[in-house]
Parts: sequence; structure tokens; C-alpha cells
Amino acid sequence: MSLEAFEKDALLQVEQLKSLKESGDISEDEFKELVEDVIDISKIQEDLELEDNKIKAQKIIDGIKVVAGLIS
Repeated sequence: MSLEAFEKDALLQVEQLKSLKESGDISEDEFKELVEDVIDISKIQEDLELEDNKIKAQKIIDGIKVVAGLIS
């Protein structure tokens, strides 16, 4: 999976999880655990061989955490 595809997929999943949390279908703890599962970098491990991609991946993950409200 490319970094771009990872980011797009992860953001979509986080938005869906936020909706579930806001509707009360999942708890805050479940939400946090599921977001951590979404941003699991094992899906993009091949792309992390280059240092530039490691930096991009960290920025993507940080951005997803901001969207999820896990960091500000």
C-alpha cells in the first residue's frame, strides 16, 4: 500500500470511527484503540525503507491523530 493510499484509507476510517463515537455506538476507549489499529504502519512497511518516506509516514500519522482528536 502506498503512503497516499494509506493516508486516504486511514482518514476515511477515522471519520467513520468518529461518527460511531459521536453516536454512542463505541466508547472513547474503543475509539482510541481502533484509531491506533487504523494507523498501524505494518500496512506500509515496504515504503518505509527510505528515510524520506519515514518522515512522510510520521507526518501522515500525526495528521490522522489530529483529525481523530488524539493530539492537538
